[in-house]
Amino acid sequence: MLSYELLRTKINRGKITPLFCTANFGNGTDYELANKLIIFFKNAQKNRQCKGELLQKIRLLESEYDYKLVRGFFALLERRSIFERLNTLSSVATPMFIRQKLFEESSKQGLALSDSQRQDIIQKIADQMHISSKIVETIMWSDKDENLILTQFDIINTKDLILWYNLSLFQTLLFKCTKLEFYVKGGLHWKQVLRNVKKYGLMYNLEYCSEHISGDDSINCTLEGPFSLFKMTDRYGTSMAKLLPSIVGTPTWKINGSIVKKTDDGRKIYSFELSNESDKEFFRPTIESTYHNDDDYVYDSSTEAAFAKRFHQHFDQNDKFGWKISREPNPLIVDGKAMIPDFVFERFGRKVYFEIVGFWTKDYLERKAAKLKVLFDDDKNNKTIDLLVAVNSDLACSQIETISEDKIFTFQKDVSIKPILEYLKKIDAEIIEEKIHAKIKLDEKNLDLISIAQIALENSLPEEAALKILLADYPDNYVVAGTFLISKEKIRNTCDNLDKVSKFVDACKILTLQKIPDSCHADLLSKIGYDVVWEDLDPDHARISKHTV
Repeated sequence: MLSYELLRTKINRGKITPLFCTANFGNGTDYELANKLIIFFKNAQKNRQCKGELLQKIRLLESEYDYKLVRGFFALLERRSIFERLNTLSSVATPMFIRQKLFEESSKQGLALSDSQRQDIIQKIADQMHISSKIVETIMWSDKDENLILTQFDIINTKDLILWYNLSLFQTLLFKCTKLEFYVKGGLHWKQVLRNVKKYGLMYNLEYCSEHISGDDSINCTLEGPFSLFKMTDRYGTSMAKLLPSIVGTPTWKINGSIVKKTDDGRKIYSFELSNESDKEFFRPTIESTYHNDDDYVYDSSTEAAFAKRFHQHFDQNDKFGWKISREPNPLIVDGKAMIPDFVFERFGRKVYFEIVGFWTKDYLERKAAKLKVLFDDDKNNKTIDLLVAVNSDLACSQIETISEDKIFTFQKDVSIKPILEYLKKIDAEIIEEKIHAKIKLDEKNLDLISIAQIALENSLPEEAALKILLADYPDNYVVAGTFLISKEKIRNTCDNLDKVSKFVDACKILTLQKIPDSCHADLLSKIGYDVVWEDLDPDHARISKHTV
């Protein structure tokens, strides 16, 4: 943050916008100025210059560049610097001791009205301490800010200084903030930001954005302003400013709010709005994305890690239309507060949240139970939240288990995947029923052999739904074999040749000549009246024979 006097903004039609430094790194006056100041500090540290000399150089820049920008950069670089008194003088005497001696001698001799009188007093003290008068003069004001020596400087590159300045400027704008609304994406990011909201003592409320009606999970967080518009604003605004880095440090964010500003006509309120889309060149994300490889992700517990591993064993995450698992989704809203489940399962727009309640303190469990009760009560009313909960059977908080009989189950050491699979199968059935009214248009050139998987992919449907639709549209035209529909006309043309062979491998050759995939050979033979008789594990020894009635 910078001091409020260094805030640079522009106002247009009731909106206030910080004057960020240009993102044209390597060019432009902002980059040029930042680079000059860094060089000044580096040289001052190298040559052990005092702060006063450094300030003289800075003042020269103020006539060439924006004064507030110069001072803003200087304030940030000063925080990376250590100014100290000369070590060689520390062993002689402290500045306070020297000044005390000089003032005592001055009171004895009378006020020094000339340089010669002043020098006589200094020389007297120098003789008493057996040092030179020059050393006395040096020590006398060596603790004054402008006489401190730059001994250490933590170097920063020009781009990082500009990004730091932009963030600090934005924070400074929030000093006079009376209301702040923001949005971030991803449960991990929400968890980090809301942790800071509580840390800084801010009052907040969560609500779904209007887009949530159309299926989006976008959430707005509103930070409630101070109790009085003109009292507490500075203190509360400073807390909001401290929260800012954790918001703009996420990959996706949006902020809007209101600022109180003094004008000639009194205090006025101005609005502002910024986002990673419109202002992404001014800030750098500092928090990693929520999307991790499971091998790299650090779970909150071994129980969660073990469950995620079992889920991946049952569902191929590369299957475009299969069930996907994600860690820490966007929060669920409970009376304006956040509850972030451990996982969410997604398929065809359906979301099933999953929370694992391990062994924690009694207070934690009671709060968790209260949140779950609200969620399930809401679920009964509007059917918008689908939440499963696994509860450690050793928990002392039995009220969790009694909230919902069909949505809550217990575990001991590891969370069983079986209840999850059973529940997702029910959702699969619902999805299929929802999708069977879709229209499928077939390629007229390839009606003899239809890949169910390909049709499902092209029409964004579950394979089961695609099959139901095809069989409903063409009830008497096809035989289902494996994951294919094979026209009965094609099968009739094939059967004449099959009657002439007895070996399974020969039958497969005939089917292959008809461009029927290997994966459905055995199934198709069974569907059209043939048994495959296996003598041993060698396919060459297998025979086919007609079904006997």
